[in-house]
Amino acid sequence: MWAVATMTTTGRARADSYLRIGLGGAAIVAAVLGFIGFEDLIPRPGLEAGEGWTDIAYYTLQLFLLDAAPLQTMGDLPVVLDIARFLAPATTLLTLGYSVKAVYDSTYDAVRARRLDAHTIVCGDGAPALLVARGVAREGRTCVVISPGTASSDPAPDLRDETVLRVGGDPRDVDVLREARIDRAREVIVVTGDSARNTDVAAAVRTALDGVDTPPPCFLEMASPELASALAAYELNSGSPVHVEFFDPVTRAARRLLDAHLPAPEDGSLVLVGAGETFEAIREDLRRRDRTSEPAVAWTSTSPSGLVEFEIPENMVRVVVAVDDDVQAVQLGLRLLQRLRDVPVDVVVATRSSTALGSTITGQHVAGSSFGRARLNLFNTTDHVYDLSSLRDGVYRDMARVAHTAYVTAARKRGESAHDNASTVPWAQLTDDLQRANIDQARGIGAKLRAEHLAVVPASETDTEFTFEGAELERLAVQEHDRWCADKKKAGWQKGPRDDEAMTHPDLVPWTELSPESKQKDRDSVRAMPDQLRQVGLHVLRVSR
Repeated sequence: MWAVATMTTTGRARADSYLRIGLGGAAIVAAVLGFIGFEDLIPRPGLEAGEGWTDIAYYTLQLFLLDAAPLQTMGDLPVVLDIARFLAPATTLLTLGYSVKAVYDSTYDAVRARRLDAHTIVCGDGAPALLVARGVAREGRTCVVISPGTASSDPAPDLRDETVLRVGGDPRDVDVLREARIDRAREVIVVTGDSARNTDVAAAVRTALDGVDTPPPCFLEMASPELASALAAYELNSGSPVHVEFFDPVTRAARRLLDAHLPAPEDGSLVLVGAGETFEAIREDLRRRDRTSEPAVAWTSTSPSGLVEFEIPENMVRVVVAVDDDVQAVQLGLRLLQRLRDVPVDVVVATRSSTALGSTITGQHVAGSSFGRARLNLFNTTDHVYDLSSLRDGVYRDMARVAHTAYVTAARKRGESAHDNASTVPWAQLTDDLQRANIDQARGIGAKLRAEHLAVVPASETDTEFTFEGAELERLAVQEHDRWCADKKKAGWQKGPRDDEAMTHPDLVPWTELSPESKQKDRDSVRAMPDQLRQVGLHVLRVSR
């Protein structure tokens, strides 16, 4: 099961906790002092004989309501009772004020929620929800957190007055989602920590968005990679107007780590060391990239126990360490750092908690350490999994990267280079606009496949390579060109000589008027679809008409 780092809130959150503890402590002190004082007071003249401890307890409780009967007739009181008769009502008034404030905060948030627009809705109250809320706050936008807990359990109470609102209630309740103005939201992110509850939230989201012209996308966390893959396939086949993307944190962490640290084939090879679910996810992702890359990615893997006899490859430039226990992972990374001190290599350790763990162990103030020519780096997978850009693009970004690799390979075979075509650079060097264009192309894959009676299913090791038959490739290429033209025109582009600044392009014409070279680019894009889907664990299947 995926674990995330325990995170504490600061500022106002800590002050609220201290206030609650202080009020509880003050009430206990007042009750104890009151009881002791009344025990001392009971034998005095003016009080009826025979009053026992139950009466004393009753008088003590009356202190909190400013109505203790013995105080009405007695003038000279014991010191402890004198303290208690002021302390008890003070705690009552402060508690009442705190309760009123909590109700006011909840009501104020509900009123503000009715005026929201282009906000992010987060369903959940754990560390992932906190990471997402902070990410939205850094963007300067509003985040609405829906959780069934009390106001005191807000995932980000220290941000509450700035950009985080809380709508109490169950996110599986359609009325609660509507109260959060889901119809005007930019996105919905569901990270409750329970896969079954998350799927129930997805159903409620679809119902709440029924009839909305432009429904916001919904991103749901699944604990199981198999379940996430099956639901992703269902979503691509459904054609639902409400886009729901399912992801599992282990697979997503593996992809993000390799996106950041996988060396280019010409730079050298990678060695994967470790054991556990993160290790297996990274190894499976490497296998997929190995099948879809030209030239192939060079990598090997071994368990920690196999390191004794492991021979270091001559062209190794990176070692990735993945062990489910963070302390063991960092310790293994440090052992490798010492063993490889004479090798110019980066040792990347995947951790699920804060990189401060590695900083503490290595004695550094940053999550990195050098030993000879080798260098240790920590990769906090939790931060990368719940990063907003990672959540928003998700599986489509992974598919887009695969398609771009295929595009660059085909362009180089045609003799094109970065001087002739700015799109032939590696993915990381693409402009934001070009990356977004690739992602938009990936988002349209489901619709094109459905038009040709093709379905998507979870991939398996027994799958045979899928190839398009007959006129399928040509029809899909026409669809892809039409989609590209529609997106360009919507963004303000017009037909004309290629000029990105003037937003003109010669290919903004009907398919029949395209040059043979441009038609071939669309065909190559379609041919890359099966590999795009295989990269994210999916397979294309032909169904009977």
